Amino acid sequence: MIIFNQDVINNFFYIILSIFLIFFLVEKKWIHGWYTRMATFVSLSMAIILCMLSPIYNNPYCVHDLRMIPFVLGIMYGGPYTGLALLAVLLGFRTMIYSWSIVAFVIYVVIYLFTVIGMKWFHFQRLSSRNKIIFSVGIFTFHSIVAALIAKAMTIFVIDESYLINFILLPSCGMLILTYICETLLKQIQIKQALVKIEKMEVLAQLAASISHEVKNPLTVIKGFLRLLQQENLPVGKKEQYLTIASSELNRAEDIINDYLTFARPDPEQVETIFISEQLQKLADMVEPLSNQQSVVVHKDIQDSGIVGNTRNFQQAFLNIIKNAIEAMPKGGTLTILSKVQKGNVSITISDTGVGMTPMQQARLGEPYFSTKEKGTGLGLMVSYRIIEAMRGIITVESRIGKGTSFQIVFPVDHVKDPSSI
Repeated sequence: MIIFNQDVINNFFYIILSIFLIFFLVEKKWIHGWYTRMATFVSLSMAIILCMLSPIYNNPYCVHDLRMIPFVLGIMYGGPYTGLALLAVLLGFRTMIYSWSIVAFVIYVVIYLFTVIGMKWFHFQRLSSRNKIIFSVGIFTFHSIVAALIAKAMTIFVIDESYLINFILLPSCGMLILTYICETLLKQIQIKQALVKIEKMEVLAQLAASISHEVKNPLTVIKGFLRLLQQENLPVGKKEQYLTIASSELNRAEDIINDYLTFARPDPEQVETIFISEQLQKLADMVEPLSNQQSVVVHKDIQDSGIVGNTRNFQQAFLNIIKNAIEAMPKGGTLTILSKVQKGNVSITISDTGVGMTPMQQARLGEPYFSTKEKGTGLGLMVSYRIIEAMRGIITVESRIGKGTSFQIVFPVDHVKDPSSI
């Protein structure tokens, strides 16, 4: 009574190895479409041949191994054409190893036909994983019984208790386990594909929200200056200044949109020397309407220096921080913009006397969709953090509830064009 021996283990190993090889190639996306069916055919053909080379039981009337499992699996998951090719391999190598047998031919042709008909009858591809496993075990057990009856009818063949255990029960249990492995691996691939789609949609949603957020900054500045232009008795010089800034912000909005539209194939970033004093002064002018509206006093103490980076990105990063600082003071307060050069670095500090943040809120700064504002998205600070990191900057935050918040950003000085070194 065999039940379980080394050849049984070997047969199962060959089949499992062939299954994992197919799913490894599919999961890595090295094969797809027609190549998947070809890989299924080649891999399961090897499993069939190796199973025949390691028979579990052999006598003048019967040669038994688990070749039927990869054969049926190939029909179910590879389709009728893959199954037909596997049938040719099975019969061909069976003839080469053991000589031609009309009984074997009839048995495997019947198995092929019953499997194909059963799959169409039960709509195998539409079944749930659980029902596919039930179908595979049922059809395999049916095949084993039919094969025994055909062999008994055409040859001298004895069906006893040992045969029922070793050649029907054991292979059917093996079919159960191996189909379960196939369905589990398929589900993992489907889950991974679904996650990739979800991540793409998340990136798309984040990109769209980020575009909206970043474009709102220059539009807010423009709106503020348009209100100022409505003032009576406004000097001509001020009008020209406001119109120039508004026009500049319109151009910046256009640049932001263009940056996001070319996000998938970005051009190399234009790197230049940024003079801190000039840019911080420009940013203070940009937020003047918003600060006046919020009754915020802006205090500046700027020591000039040069850093390496992209001017537009620098403006975008610090405008987000300054705008957030002003909005954190709904009842008015003081916004302080400081810059200081020391030990080869320039330190820029943006401080407010607003509502402040808890340590937990500070820890989450820079995360997408996290904001301390009621209608905030958190994308503005996320963009600022990424820009500052890209410019080799280090950002630290100190905040206390009811006392205000201070952002300190440290950049390495551009020693080549640092005005303080001239």
